[in-house]
Amino acid sequence: MKLLAIIPARCGSKRIPQKNIKLLNNKPLIYYAIKLANEAKKRDIIVGHIVSTDNEEIASIARDNGGNVPFLRPAELATDDSPVVDTVIHGVNWWEKHHKDTIHSILILQPTNPLTAIEDVTNSVRCYSDNQPEAKSLITVCDAQHVRLSALYHKKGKYLEQVKKDIDPVVRRQSLKRLYWRNGAIYITRRDLLLKDRKVIDENPLYYEMPKVRSLAIDDEFDWDMAEFLMGYDRK
Repeated sequence: MKLLAIIPARCGSKRIPQKNIKLLNNKPLIYYAIKLANEAKKRDIIVGHIVSTDNEEIASIARDNGGNVPFLRPAELATDDSPVVDTVIHGVNWWEKHHKDTIHSILILQPTNPLTAIEDVTNSVRCYSDNQPEAKSLITVCDAQHVRLSALYHKKGKYLEQVKKDIDPVVRRQSLKRLYWRNGAIYITRRDLLLKDRKVIDENPLYYEMPKVRSLAIDDEFDWDMAEFLMGYDRK
């Protein structure tokens, strides 16, 4: 089963400018996804990887850290509204054209999840492989029992209304079904789902559960500080 890893890393981060190349524990954030991809290649889990970026500075830093950056992503695929599926399709088409080889599935590694471990990649791929040809996609998740549908609200003027109506707002957590949060660390997508249906995730994806401590996704400065803390960052 030929897997191609794609690391999406566009330039336009609003909350943390140039997030993908900002230093986290003395390494640019994108380093951690590249490290995972290179380790996966050493273990013959993937056939190769592509860092897809629209920015020459990110491309240069990615290359310096072992990343394969064979092109700069077209500008129309790097806007705030650009679907990630178009970025992945662009990478797959480039790889198959230049390597003259058809891949089976795509492994998406997010730079925003620097605590992802190689064992998460290995176990996700194993789960996905063991469930072929039925499985079309896999996502990584973590336990979300602290979140209850009955406790989620929309803003409605100066008041609130339940997101999921007709649920007792004080129902005991122990009586609810177990919930999972998609942590965004790893996605695996079959080629035909991507190219024919233009989807990264199908209606019933497989899942691999990661521990909460490795499920942090960096979106703002608080997340960044938390990542530094969890990585044992030396603040002196």
